[in-house]
Amino acid sequence: MQRFFKSIEYIEQHLFDKISVHEIAAASFYSTYHFSRIFKALVGDTPKEYLRKRRLTVAATKLLQDDTGILELALECQFDSQEAFTRAFKSLFNITPAQYRKQNDPFRLLYKDQFSPHMLSFLQNEISMEPEIITRPAIKLVGVARQYDSADLSLPKLWSAFAPYRDSIPNRLGTDSFGIYESYQEQEDDVSFSYICTVAVENFDDIPEGMISRELPEQMYAKFVHRGSVANLEQTLKYIWGSWLPKSDYDYVEKPDFELYGQGFNIADPKSELYLHIPVKRKSA
Repeated sequence: MQRFFKSIEYIEQHLFDKISVHEIAAASFYSTYHFSRIFKALVGDTPKEYLRKRRLTVAATKLLQDDTGILELALECQFDSQEAFTRAFKSLFNITPAQYRKQNDPFRLLYKDQFSPHMLSFLQNEISMEPEIITRPAIKLVGVARQYDSADLSLPKLWSAFAPYRDSIPNRLGTDSFGIYESYQEQEDDVSFSYICTVAVENFDDIPEGMISRELPEQMYAKFVHRGSVANLEQTLKYIWGSWLPKSDYDYVEKPDFELYGQGFNIADPKSELYLHIPVKRKSA
């Protein structure tokens, strides 16, 4: 958490500078990919969304406290024009900057406060979930990759699209399915990902056209059971990153994490279980 909050501090120190997601991630010494996933799980916004909301929140305060022009504020907030700034402000606060300044009502807006440790305190007390620490052997996987950004990931859609092809993959082992997250592109301030729906195979002979292969090396994992709808998966991830991991005897390892779905899993059934595997290592003495 100390590493994570260094990035929050970096954002506040450079709120009106032109900074990238990669620079924010570097402040916590995580790769952009892993930092972006942890950030979204803990904060609820991507780093880029959080930065934009923080800038607009501070701009709203300035609108009432000084006579800075709206165009000047727009440029300070790294918007290309006053019109773009006004659209973003209205989208977040449901009022234009000019209207807000004229009404002079500081209690009208729902501000985006700086993210702080106390915002995770409820996780420390109200949720308790102990994982099983396991070491999985190396495994070969074949499946279908889908590109997405943080706003359009839909696990039900991805797995429904993969289902007709799952049982026809040659050399398949077992009946489990594996959902793997991985980075595929980092461009300027945007970080995009791919999610791979896969099954285990004995070898990579005869991979169906349009599918890809991955091999996960032997690795220690913290295995968490998520019960219920995948719509609530973010709450489980927030607990893992914000509560269990900081208090545990383990450090996060920057390797692929994945979801394991058993044969009987039904993504539409709120009673179904899936298993989150977070790569870890024991903390150094």
